[in-house]
Amino acid sequence: MRTDLDTSAADAGLPANAPEYAGSNENAPAGSPRACGVGYKGYGTKTSPVDTARFDKVVGELRDRDWQPSGERAERKGKDGAVFEVRVILKQRGWTVVTQYRALGDDGDISLMAYDDACMKQNGPGTGPLD
Repeated sequence: MRTDLDTSAADAGLPANAPEYAGSNENAPAGSPRACGVGYKGYGTKTSPVDTARFDKVVGELRDRDWQPSGERAERKGKDGAVFEVRVILKQRGWTVVTQYRALGDDGDISLMAYDDACMKQNGPGTGPLD
């Protein structure tokens, strides 16, 4: 799972995984919801911002790796009509990936959070990461 996230992010030209996300779930207590997942978060910078185009590219990279959409794309727009948040959920092989873009100032961030569905059903509050 880590490979799908990291290679999709790299192939989409996203920034490196933030260190606090790279291994954040590996040290989670066994049997906890956090132990069921793998995460990536890339923060844009002034010289290399992330935006909806980069978000769409990373979603495309995941789709190229056979991840299938689950539900509709969700977008939130400001009063000026500019998109400030996008979420797409993908599924494959018993895993769910929640992809999200957020506009933060001029830089933005993109996160990819993958969850083992069976693990979340057993250890999470409901039957999946969004319940």
